[in-house]
Amino acid sequence: MNEQIAYIIDIQDIDMNIKKIEDDEAKNIYEINESAEGVRSQNEKLERLKNELSELQKKINLCELNVESYNEKIEKYTEAQKQIKTNKEYNAMQKSVKDNEALKSLEEEEIIKTMSAQEEIKSAIKITEEDIKRLSDIISNKKAEIESDKIKYCDIKKNLSDKRKTLEKILKVEFLNIYEAIKNNNKFPAVIPVNNNRACTGCFRILPPQQFNELLSGEIFMQCPICSRILYYKQEMPETNSGEIIHNTEKNKTKANKKTKIKA
Repeated sequence: MNEQIAYIIDIQDIDMNIKKIEDDEAKNIYEINESAEGVRSQNEKLERLKNELSELQKKINLCELNVESYNEKIEKYTEAQKQIKTNKEYNAMQKSVKDNEALKSLEEEEIIKTMSAQEEIKSAIKITEEDIKRLSDIISNKKAEIESDKIKYCDIKKNLSDKRKTLEKILKVEFLNIYEAIKNNNKFPAVIPVNNNRACTGCFRILPPQQFNELLSGEIFMQCPICSRILYYKQEMPETNSGEIIHNTEKNKTKANKKTKIKA
């Protein structure tokens, strides 16, 4: 493998490790924000449910007052029946008793229905409160995780950055600039192996035999003409019948003073 390519691969490995750390940090922050939004939404839901529960209780209280009023009327009309002397007046009073008993029965049915609705809302309130606690626990745990990882990640990123700076000093500026341009163009990884089928594993474009042979020579700094990624050949290890991988000794890196040609 061309030594300059090897340096770029090392830099890319460092960048990928840094990116993984940053992605993990961003993921934790995203999950905190998502959970916080969930808590806000569930708190609003909880407030609505409590208001509904309060309104239902007011309805029950009103129905109970109505039942009490009908009971008083029923008692009044029943007592008045004892003083009545004509059948006509008695029948009229009896009708008033039955009418109030019917109205009382409707109010009692409404109380039962409303109390059933209350139980459903109480159950929903309990579930919502559990969701709020669960989401709040996620936020607390993620914040603790971020705080715990902050120093560790900071040290790791510093070590990786220091290694990258060392590699940048021995890598040719023109090659580093090409790598950075590809990476910044959202084509990451920017350095991609070509497989045994001569295909760029970034866009799967097949290299012509001559171009593939030039890549094998290790003297060419080659970019894919389709996706512009930097190419290198990574030999795929064949397997024996028993499934064991046959290891070939990788050729030594090209010496630093060997001239490298650029080809795209």
